[in-house]
Amino acid sequence: MSHHDEYRQWPFLTQEEFELACAFFDQKYIRAKLGPKRRMLKIRPRRAATTGASFIEILRLIQLPEDEDDLSRALEKLGGDVSTSECEMEIDSRSEDADEEALRPNSIVPPGPGLPPQYALYSHQPYVTYEIHLHQTYNVPTLWFTLHDLPMGEPSFDLDSVYRYLVPDEFKSRLRAAGITGGISAAPHPITDVPSFFIHPCQTKEAMENFDCPIADYLMVWLGLVGGCVGLWVPREMAIDDAGNQ
Repeated sequence: MSHHDEYRQWPFLTQEEFELACAFFDQKYIRAKLGPKRRMLKIRPRRAATTGASFIEILRLIQLPEDEDDLSRALEKLGGDVSTSECEMEIDSRSEDADEEALRPNSIVPPGPGLPPQYALYSHQPYVTYEIHLHQTYNVPTLWFTLHDLPMGEPSFDLDSVYRYLVPDEFKSRLRAAGITGGISAAPHPITDVPSFFIHPCQTKEAMENFDCPIADYLMVWLGLVGGCVGLWVPREMAIDDAGNQ
């Protein structure tokens, strides 16, 4: 039985279908038994306050600090609000306190007697923010990404930095050959209007047409096709349902 009947026009998504796909993706992250992996990968549903458009934000440390204290501070940063889009708010009102594995921010240092509170100093650990937005022209998801806290002298908005920190060796030649029509492109961010990188969605239709997946798995399948080229892999545990099946 084909799952294409779940969509108005497979493999394209309407705004409503995209929001439903985002909700399923968030649900998979919350329910997955990720263990320590959850500390390195933070997935959050978002909604832009200005437009009401929903999207998914994914935060990932680029490399593991060797020092345990540095690691702890870096993980605290991922638990806080480090989004590139300051005008966002949470899609729903669920509290992460219900998720025992979720990382919680802890940016305030308890003050001593008679002293005002002090804010903890985070160690500068490189991290990447990925965002999944629905492209208003192509009507398919689009993966945006920005680098943060790179070593001094290395610009974050720089294609060479992207290839150095995010693109695995096996993808580099193919991405460079694809050029602006199919590889890594740059444009104003769909919410902040700040220059950002994204994976051009022009080839998404042809790639997704080979699959037959329910809307609950749409973003999982799509990320499996586009995420790896910029260092984003969805944990296998998110593909396992409550019954333990894939």
